[in-house]
Amino acid sequence: MFHLSPALLLTLGLALLLATPAAHAQRYNVPLATPPAGFAWQALPDGKAAALLPAGWYYRAEGKKGAPTYYLTQEQMGESGEFQTGLSLQMVRKATAKTKHPAAEYVELLMMRTGFGPGQEQLEKAASEAGIWHRQTVRYRDAPPDADARIVYQMALANTKTDTLYLLTFESPEKDWPAAWQLGETMVRELVLDARQ
Repeated sequence: MFHLSPALLLTLGLALLLATPAAHAQRYNVPLATPPAGFAWQALPDGKAAALLPAGWYYRAEGKKGAPTYYLTQEQMGESGEFQTGLSLQMVRKATAKTKHPAAEYVELLMMRTGFGPGQEQLEKAASEAGIWHRQTVRYRDAPPDADARIVYQMALANTKTDTLYLLTFESPEKDWPAAWQLGETMVRELVLDARQ
């Protein structure tokens, strides 16, 4: 009978885990499938992208052509632009001209200090490359002395071929995070981007 040692099983398990695609992988250049129950597709027009918008949530776009910011939020945003739970996606085309760094380099600079500010505790961090895409993610707890604690998930994504930078943030009050992230994780995972942009 064939028998594997516990150490070998652990090694194989880790290898399988590392070989499995990340749960937060985005999709590129694909037609939109039927959205999951409770969601609808929201076009992000200047970015030629699409994101899942949960039923009852709100959509808002701001910024100028070439550098838009999209918001998908549980609460309607007021004039101040504040919200409690939701996703924002900033897009910067021609990153080198705007930031003085190529998109992939700027992703690293952007994420280097994320989650290390006063009152912040980094919970997880990861980086990966897949062809023209460079991705860094971080999840952290933000507990300023004058406000309720929040959980923030950020992903910086660079398209090295088009020199385009994406900064996605999903956040929620800590007490609401488990329920909010059930929606947020789906929104992040199913985000559809056009690799030619």
